[in-house]
Amino acid sequence: MQLSLFSRLTLGYLTIFLLVTAVSAYAVYQLRSVAERANSVLMVDNQVLDYAEKLRESLLSQSRYEQRFMLSKDEAEYKQFLRDKEQFDLQLTSVLALGESRIGGILAEIQQHYQNYQELVAGEIQLLREKKVYPQNEYKQNKDTIVSGIVDSLDTLKEGQRQAMNVKVRELAEAADRARRVSFLITSTCLIAILLLSLLITRSITRPVALLKSKTRDIAEGRFDAGLRISAPPELAELAAAFNRMCERLGELERMKADFFSSMSHELRTPLTSIKEGTGLLLDGVGGETTDKQRKLLTILAEESNRLIGVVNSLLDLSKLEAGMLNYEFETVNLDPLIRRAVAEIAPLVEAKQITVETAIEAPLPQARLDPERMLQVLRNLLGNAVKFTPKGGHVTVTATPVDGKLQVSVQDSGPGIPAESLTAIFEKFHQGNRKGAHTRPGTGLGLAIAKNIINSHGGEIWAESQFGQGSKFCFVLPCSA
Repeated sequence: MQLSLFSRLTLGYLTIFLLVTAVSAYAVYQLRSVAERANSVLMVDNQVLDYAEKLRESLLSQSRYEQRFMLSKDEAEYKQFLRDKEQFDLQLTSVLALGESRIGGILAEIQQHYQNYQELVAGEIQLLREKKVYPQNEYKQNKDTIVSGIVDSLDTLKEGQRQAMNVKVRELAEAADRARRVSFLITSTCLIAILLLSLLITRSITRPVALLKSKTRDIAEGRFDAGLRISAPPELAELAAAFNRMCERLGELERMKADFFSSMSHELRTPLTSIKEGTGLLLDGVGGETTDKQRKLLTILAEESNRLIGVVNSLLDLSKLEAGMLNYEFETVNLDPLIRRAVAEIAPLVEAKQITVETAIEAPLPQARLDPERMLQVLRNLLGNAVKFTPKGGHVTVTATPVDGKLQVSVQDSGPGIPAESLTAIFEKFHQGNRKGAHTRPGTGLGLAIAKNIINSHGGEIWAESQFGQGSKFCFVLPCSA
């Protein structure tokens, strides 16, 4: 099943969202774990240490006041003892309320010893108030032993708590370091996955679009083969199928047009040739004497017949070129004589327009393998265009020189120039461009198209350069013979 563009984008964004959500959830979980450990250290361990220290101070204070009372019988000392006892009981209850199971045994032991201590103190006070004789040293020794034991237990509790805190801090540091490493690993993996996913989705969209773009360029250049293959996404696959149908239709129309031109050219050339020959005979006086007015009309008729025959021949040449049926007779020759011959042939038109034609041929030119007649046809087209668009009193320059192992020929005129947007289009058939500032010139727009086909068939390249008001320059390069 091929996913549509919308489905691909939706699935991609959903996957990215899930990956980001997973990373965020893991980060929250790790932060919560670290926070719980830190809270345990702050809210439990620190309080246990604080209570242990307070219990120790309270117990020692009780012992001091109790001993003073036994010696002085001062009730103020006894009251202070009771206040310290009450404070001790509250603190012991508070530390038991923390619910730290690890210290439960020690606290139970402290509570039991403290209860024994209180019983001894209460018994001794009763004996003292009843003014009975009792073994004071024995009582004092027992009380001191119990107090020392409780103090030792509290010290043991504090030391154990400090060790537990150190362990928790190390675990906290290890957990934070582990969370950092795992988070970095997961984040990196997610970023790579997101990048790869984005690249795959983007490529699945841009590659078909690039094929469509290339196919559009082919159609614009007149190549109508229906070979576009795109299977997904479905929208672009349908568009590709529509492109192929359009190409087939355009190719069919192109063939119909070529067949029409070829057929019409063949059908027109025979009667045009007959008209030309008949006009020539009438001008030669075969049909009798003609008046000056008749000769003038016959001359116009002959010129127009020649122009129509030239158009028909151009159409036939173009049809053969596009069909690949134009025969070439390649020879290894020097281009210099062909250039001079083309310049000589156009001399009458040059003189009539009072134009100067100059040649700048670097001697000796390297030889090239080419068809002399077809290359002469290219030179005639380029020179004819240059002279046609050059105003009276202007100049045309023909240059030939070797460049980077190739032979370059250029024809430059002093005409009005060609707009930049037309420099490529003028080599298309039936396209004459837009010569700014020039008068309308008759023509079919086939000369440059034929020239381009011939140059391409010779393995060369042809192009035009122009600036407004500074004329135009047509150049072509040919590979030199080895």
